[in-house]
Amino acid sequence: MASTDTPPARPRRRAIGPVGIVVITLISASVALAAAWALLATRGSDAVPVQEALDQVDAGPVVPKGAPTAEVGAPAPDVRLDYLDGGTQQLSELRGAPVVLNFWSSTCAPCLQEMPDFQKVYAAAGGKLTVVGVDVADTESAGRQMVERTGVKYRNARDPRSQILAVFGGTALPRTVLVGADGTVLDTHTGALSAAELEDLLGRNGIEVG
Repeated sequence: MASTDTPPARPRRRAIGPVGIVVITLISASVALAAAWALLATRGSDAVPVQEALDQVDAGPVVPKGAPTAEVGAPAPDVRLDYLDGGTQQLSELRGAPVVLNFWSSTCAPCLQEMPDFQKVYAAAGGKLTVVGVDVADTESAGRQMVERTGVKYRNARDPRSQILAVFGGTALPRTVLVGADGTVLDTHTGALSAAELEDLLGRNGIEVG
C-alpha cells in the first residue's frame, strides 16, 4: 500500500530586494575597510610611505607618440629625460656633442660594475662627451642610492616603465647607445663595458677621448 504521507513543504526563499542589497554592500565595505586599517596598523613602519608611492606615478609619456624603434643610422627618438637630481630635458637639447646613453638598474650587478668605468671615460673626455645614465624600472629612491654607491658624476634619468629602453631597442641590461653630435644613432651594445671597451666603441665611431 502506498504511503499517503506528504513531505513537509520547504520554506520559501525570500528574494533580496534593493534595500537588502544596499545593506549587505555597506556591511561588506565596512568589514573590508576595518581589515585594511588593521593590516596597516600592524605593518607600522613597514608600510610604503605615501610620498614614495606618489613618486612612482609617471608624469606622462617620456617617448613621443608613434616614435619608431631607434636604429643605427637613424635619428634618435627625442625622449624626455627626467633626472634623478631634478629637472627635465629633451634628448635633442644635448645635440652638439656625442651622447652615451647607459641603461641600468639597481638590481643589475654588471651595471653596478661598469658605471665607475663610464665615469672614468666621462671625466677623461673633459666635456667633449655627454654621458647620461638611464635608470630602468626602479623606484626613485633605489636609483639615487645606486648613483651614490657608484660615485658617478654624470647625470642620470628615470625610465620607470622601461619606455626609453624599449624605443632604443633594449631587451636586457646593461645597454649602451651612442648618439652622434647631430642626433643620429651611431652604435649600440648590450652587456657590460670596461673603460677600455667603451673608449674602443667611441673610437670606432670617430670619437676620441682623453
